[in-house]
Amino acid sequence: MPSIAGCHSLLHGLPRRIPVLISGAVIFIMVLSYLLLSMGPCMVWGVCYHGYQSAYSFDADLAHHPTWMGDIPDEVPITSLSIPGTHDTMTYTIGSEGLQCQNWNLSMQLDAGLRYFDIRARLRDDELQIYHGNGYTGYSFTNVLVGMFEFLDANPSETIIMRLKQEGNPIGSSNTISFEDSFNRYRQDDPVTTAGANDHLYIYNRTAPLPTLGELRSKIFILQQFPDNNGPYGLLWEGNQMVLEDLWIIPDIYHLADKWTAIRNALELAATSKHDNSVLYLAHVSASIGVLPIEAAAGPLNRTVSGMNDMTGQWVEDFELVEDATRTGIVILDFPGRRLIDAILRWNQPLQRKVRRSTWSRSAQLSKYW
Repeated sequence: MPSIAGCHSLLHGLPRRIPVLISGAVIFIMVLSYLLLSMGPCMVWGVCYHGYQSAYSFDADLAHHPTWMGDIPDEVPITSLSIPGTHDTMTYTIGSEGLQCQNWNLSMQLDAGLRYFDIRARLRDDELQIYHGNGYTGYSFTNVLVGMFEFLDANPSETIIMRLKQEGNPIGSSNTISFEDSFNRYRQDDPVTTAGANDHLYIYNRTAPLPTLGELRSKIFILQQFPDNNGPYGLLWEGNQMVLEDLWIIPDIYHLADKWTAIRNALELAATSKHDNSVLYLAHVSASIGVLPIEAAAGPLNRTVSGMNDMTGQWVEDFELVEDATRTGIVILDFPGRRLIDAILRWNQPLQRKVRRSTWSRSAQLSKYW
């Protein structure tokens, strides 16, 4: 074996080649790192979709809570629950970056544990088709109902809260009925949906107290945002039984701070208000107009601003065990991820049958109200 001095002499015999090899390796690593960071940030930092990255977004397919309501007693009011949901639920294949708000289909969202769904329909040739503004999603109200009915048939412990909105004026050349008339056809006369509607649609007349979970098992509770002459059919959207945060017009990404303030205030109000079953609390985490929905949810591609899913997820996790914080209400999301869904659902643990109330002061506080 050569001595250290001998090794040095050998190295001196190669004065140019080794520095070149070292420099080449460094340059290769730098180029590779740049390519990984610029072309595939998800390979480095985690959950990603179309180049956007977020710890609280996109991977709802990894959440699995198809029967989470089954552990909660019947007598708990729906207003006392912490419920994750989606905004513009059916836009996962809409084909427009400005209109797409989800990246998983309805069935996947249901299995993940989401229980609030934003369904926006337009009357087209006497049928209800699902739109986002003027953008057609490719789905009909029949598709929505059949998917929900199948889920509830398989998971009768669950309930679904569905905002049903008339998304603009009728379109098409052969409309002969109103939005309400078409809705009632699905309930009463459609061979595909009537049987399921009889089993699963809960018609709320607004004179009774807001329902308990037991009253809503295997049912769809409608938040009604369409005119009627023979209704009502559900809770009035923006009525006096609803506390709603929906600051959705955001001029640019730098005004997302204003959006976060609105979200935080809504979450704090739901978390600290008395459980008297008087109102349903809803907070939209979604935003658009000056920002893309995906930018609002996950932050911009350059990561200069935190997305609202990340801000909301951190808040929900931070306040999870604060005794004075008792629920999130309904949290309405674009592109939700597993970590955010799981975090919201954990707030329901004090309500569950399997949790001994004597060990949860938060539960004792809740038990005063129902």
